[in-house]
Amino acid sequence: MTTRIWYGDEAVSHWAADDRGIAYGDGLFETLRVEAGRGVLLAGHLQRLQQGCLQLGIPFLASWPQRIAYALASGKTGILRVQVTRGRGGRGYQSPSVITPGFALSWHERPQYPAQYTQWGIRVADAPFALASQPALAGIKHSNRLEQVLLRDALATQPQCQELVVCNQAGEVVEGVFSNLFMIRAGVLLTPPVTQCGVAGVLREALLADAPLPVEVATLTPSDLLAADEVFFANSVMGIWPVATYRERAWPVGEYTRQCQAHIAPWFAPE
Repeated sequence: MTTRIWYGDEAVSHWAADDRGIAYGDGLFETLRVEAGRGVLLAGHLQRLQQGCLQLGIPFLASWPQRIAYALASGKTGILRVQVTRGRGGRGYQSPSVITPGFALSWHERPQYPAQYTQWGIRVADAPFALASQPALAGIKHSNRLEQVLLRDALATQPQCQELVVCNQAGEVVEGVFSNLFMIRAGVLLTPPVTQCGVAGVLREALLADAPLPVEVATLTPSDLLAADEVFFANSVMGIWPVATYRERAWPVGEYTRQCQAHIAPWFAPE
């Protein structure tokens, strides 16, 4: 892993001990799939990062997209993680009066998932707890990810499953542990809202804007999933994984899921 870090325009060798991202999770991040130097859905990642900074009150520096573009110019294939923090600060929750944000870029190997997840689908179970509601943080990729850490550890205890159906405290479906959830009913692509909790995934937003079938944001329950014609999970690193089994239901990979997979394939292809 290679990491470069800046505070404002000053390059540094390491994160400061009093960085608010370390102390409080006060920041955001993006996980960008890179194919031969091309950032997959790069514009969407930058848009979400800028929106997250706006919601948290962290300055978005004009130099950041330039630094990302420079990193991509190496022509690498892998994962580029973009980390933003509010910068240095003393003890206490209140933000400093002058914010010099921290910014880091780090390269990582791309996960090698079994091809069968994409081709034949995955097994899915229910998450052991619900997400807390917090509209002020909903949608963005903020750095407070303890819920996801606990959920990912819970998923690891079920090696036969590859994702979990995660609900809110009202029992409504929100997302997976690390991906967004979609279902198809009567030829319409449906995905839950992420206005109270959850992440507005970059691939989710791209499908909402440009899918090969009608798409709606709708409140969904586990019962809706069980009655669905097709179900899949999606994110901008793994693409689309069809759901093969959930509770007592089993699905073959459906034609609409295949259409969606074919539709996004050019988005993931190297130039």
